[in-house]
Amino acid sequence: MRSVWPLVLPVCSALLSANLSAQPTETTPATSAPEMPTEAMNSCLQASIPSAAATMTVAELRQGCQLLYEQQLQSAGESELQEQQVSSEDSTGDKGERLLKRRMTLEALNRANRFMLTPHKINYFFPASYTRTPNESPYRDNDNESLSDLSKAEADFQLSIKILLREDIFGDNGHLYLGYTNHSLWQLYSDADSAPFRETNHQPELILSFTNDWEFLGFRNVLNDVILNHQSNGQGGLLSRSWNRVMLNSVFERGNFAFALNPWYRLPESAQEYPGDPDGDDNPDITDYMGKFEFNAAYQRKDDIYSVMLRNALDGDNRGALELGWSFPISSNLRGQLKYFKGYGHSLIDYNVDLEVFALGIVFTDLF
Repeated sequence: MRSVWPLVLPVCSALLSANLSAQPTETTPATSAPEMPTEAMNSCLQASIPSAAATMTVAELRQGCQLLYEQQLQSAGESELQEQQVSSEDSTGDKGERLLKRRMTLEALNRANRFMLTPHKINYFFPASYTRTPNESPYRDNDNESLSDLSKAEADFQLSIKILLREDIFGDNGHLYLGYTNHSLWQLYSDADSAPFRETNHQPELILSFTNDWEFLGFRNVLNDVILNHQSNGQGGLLSRSWNRVMLNSVFERGNFAFALNPWYRLPESAQEYPGDPDGDDNPDITDYMGKFEFNAAYQRKDDIYSVMLRNALDGDNRGALELGWSFPISSNLRGQLKYFKGYGHSLIDYNVDLEVFALGIVFTDLF
C-alpha cells in the first residue's frame, strides 16, 4: 500500500456543517431574529477579531456574531428563530443562497482559531445499517475466521473534520486546508465475535479552496477546490486497499437546490510483484468500480433535506453507485437520516462488490 498526499471533497466541502434551523413557508409570515444585545455584540467582536479571516469586514463580523447568538438561543430553546430576516424576495425560494452564505460566514469567523476543528463532510452515526448479502469473501480468503460470518446488521459512522493551514494565498482568495475523514463499519451485533470493527477507511486530504461568485445557466458557482486525496483501509497483506487521487470539486447553488461535481484522476502505482506486496498497487481495477467522478446534489424543503449521490466509471460496464438520503430534524442540534445505497464502493474492502444497504441514524453535521 503506497501513500501519496491525499484529498477528497464530495459536495460536503461547501455545503456541509451547520444544522438546519426552521424555514418559513409561503403561508407563514417570516419572523426576524432578536438582535444580539449591544454589550454581548461588543464582547463577541473583541473575541472574534484575533481568529477571524483577515479579509472579513466589520459588517461580516457582526453578522457572524449574530448567527452565533441565534444558534445559542436555539440550543437553549429560548426562541423559535428564523435564520435571517426574510424579505418578500425570499419567498420565491432564495433560501439556499442564504444557507450557504451563513455557513461560509461562520467558517470565516473562526478560520484562524487553532482551537477550532471545522466539520468537513457529513458527520453521522447509524446504529442500524443493514445489507442482505454482506461481503465475507476477503476475510475468508485471508483465513480471518472471526469475520468470515458477518452479521447482516452493523453500525456505520463517519467523523470528518478540517483545519486551516494558510489563508488568502492568492490575494484575498485561496485557502489551504488539511482534512481528515474516518469511515468505520462496526459489527456491533455480531454473535460470533466481540463486536469487531471490520473495516475503517482513512481519508486524509490537502485542499486548496477558492470562493467564487459567477453564474452559469442560473446557478451560482460558490466554491472550487483542488484536492490531493489518499484513501486507505489501513490493512496489510491481502486485505490492504488504497489509492491516491487528484480531484476537483465545484459547488453550485440556486435557491434551495445545491449540487457539486467532483471528477478525479487516479495517480498510477507500480504493479505488485507478489500477492500482498506492500509496495505495489493493492487494487489496480478500483476505478472500474469506484468510477471517475462523483455527483452530489441536495434540496431543502421546509426542514427536510433530500440528497442524492451518483458515481460512475463512464465505461461500457456502467458500474458505479447510487445513494439516496433524507434527513429531518430531531432537536435543535441533531437530525435523523434515512439512507439507501446501491452499487460498488460502500467501503474500500467492498469496492468491487455490488451491495444494497439501508441505514437509519443520527446526523451531527448535515449538508446545510
